[in-house]
Amino acid sequence: MKKPKQYRVGIVGLSGISARHTLDEGSFGLGAEMPHSHASAYAILPQTEIVGVCDLLEERIDSFIEEWRDTYPQVRGYTDYREMLAKEDLDIISVATSDNRHADIVVDAAESGVRGILCEKPIATTLADADRMIAAVERHHATMTIDHSRRWFPIFRQVKEEVQQGTIGVLRRITLNFGGPRAILFRNGTHMIDTICYLADSDPEWVFAELDDGYEDYWPYQGDGGRNPDLEPGCSGYIHFKNGVRAFYNGSKGLKPRRGFELTGSEGWIWMDDHRAEVGKEEGIRHLPSRPHTHSNTPAVIRDLIRAMETGAETISPPREARKTLEVILGFLASQKRGNTRIDFPLDENAV
Repeated sequence: MKKPKQYRVGIVGLSGISARHTLDEGSFGLGAEMPHSHASAYAILPQTEIVGVCDLLEERIDSFIEEWRDTYPQVRGYTDYREMLAKEDLDIISVATSDNRHADIVVDAAESGVRGILCEKPIATTLADADRMIAAVERHHATMTIDHSRRWFPIFRQVKEEVQQGTIGVLRRITLNFGGPRAILFRNGTHMIDTICYLADSDPEWVFAELDDGYEDYWPYQGDGGRNPDLEPGCSGYIHFKNGVRAFYNGSKGLKPRRGFELTGSEGWIWMDDHRAEVGKEEGIRHLPSRPHTHSNTPAVIRDLIRAMETGAETISPPREARKTLEVILGFLASQKRGNTRIDFPLDENAV
């Protein structure tokens, strides 16, 4: 049997999303849970091998090497990602640092010849950073994907197919409700807004919004990369898409709504959350059957990245799509700053 091709992988940022060990075996023959962290996802993909990890804190590096020594006995640790890029001849890099620190790492990785870049969400915290990331990736013909992970959840793929097939007629509205302490724009909000854009299948054209109380003067980004949710706002916002779809985003701290998305069309509706969906039409309600897959979530993200690297195609979450999500987030902030007015795109963040 031909040995699978090995891709040399480096990880920058060793927080839980990148380094957590989630490969414990389940009971009753179920096997391991589908991995969520980057390290555990690479561990189940035979074509990848982590050869270098980087973090500013040496104790995180030591912890990673100790916890993963059986899986990655040759992994080396670095406190400077540039040194890792220079020494490890990486094929793929995972960028899992604070939100506002993605840009330089992605640009340097592309310029050093890394072929595949998996960047955590959001792509950046300014459009200027997102644009220079995209420019570097395109200039050096690298493949990049953003971990807006619901694009790789089976139920969201199924709902997307139902909408494309016209099950509920012409899609007219999307409503999203979610709450909790991490219902903030640059953390979980970026997932939800990206999913809205994915389901709307169009470019956002204009927005308006009202931020949670206490964040009336929130411009520009004032967070710490997502560690302290008190530094970032929740929001109620409206998105108008070029194809006529209207979306209502309601993600605020301190709420306990029925979390999920409702898609309303000319002939019916679909309600869904991360695990299930139901279709409503005149003839009644139909529950979409679950379709188990061998890979979803982060392993599917990486497999899709490798597919795109090998074929020259785009991933299903390319950086220009992630830029749309960031523009919506910043548009919401700009709307608040300007007295909750309509913000037309393209957004000039220097004029807010």
